[in-house]
Amino acid sequence: MISTIDTVLLRIADNELQVLLWQRPQDSRAYPDVWALPGGWVSEEQDQTLELATCRTLEQKAGLKPDYIEQVATIGNRTRDPDGWSMTVLHLALIRFSCSESTQTNTRWISVDAVRNEALTLAFDHAELLEKALERLSTKARYSTLPLYLAEQELKLPELQRIYEVVLGNPLHKRAFRERILSAEVLEDTGIRIQGRGSPATIYRYQPDCAVRLFDRMMQGAMGESISE
Repeated sequence: MISTIDTVLLRIADNELQVLLWQRPQDSRAYPDVWALPGGWVSEEQDQTLELATCRTLEQKAGLKPDYIEQVATIGNRTRDPDGWSMTVLHLALIRFSCSESTQTNTRWISVDAVRNEALTLAFDHAELLEKALERLSTKARYSTLPLYLAEQELKLPELQRIYEVVLGNPLHKRAFRERILSAEVLEDTGIRIQGRGSPATIYRYQPDCAVRLFDRMMQGAMGESISE
């Protein structure tokens, strides 16, 4: 049976959620030249864990090192691969925009919506795998600081709120959002203030290796509410 790992690596760019894709070689046994999620075989010699295997394949195929990786699901059946029974372990990975430039020419970042709207067809069942990873991210965004791994290390709260809104697909209450984020105690006030249209904006900082924190209440949305800059 074919056993692999596949990774949904996400970033925020141009005010949208984007996924990294890898173009399969022309001589691939299946889906030649078709775009796919980066993945590969687990090496018994090189990989001590599935997470390390995920890190290795991302570095080899894209030259990227995400700040966050988590296992989402194990998927296996007779139909996902044209050669028969196969199984893959799906991972979700998040990376900051400033660290997301791939060093490989056979990779590209594409809008998640382009895949959902079938503007681009992916190999195997990778469109379904993408949906599973997006569901995990959206679910966790409602009660945790997970989307922070998509943000730059120094940021303003409205910028972080916008990231949450892109992930969740709807606006959030400004006051409730700030209360939940600040109460999680993952942001450090840098002491820097930037003058905007209103009162000066505070610049916060977080550590990329900080643990994901849970909110005491779910994030609440407010359809139609404008986003303060």
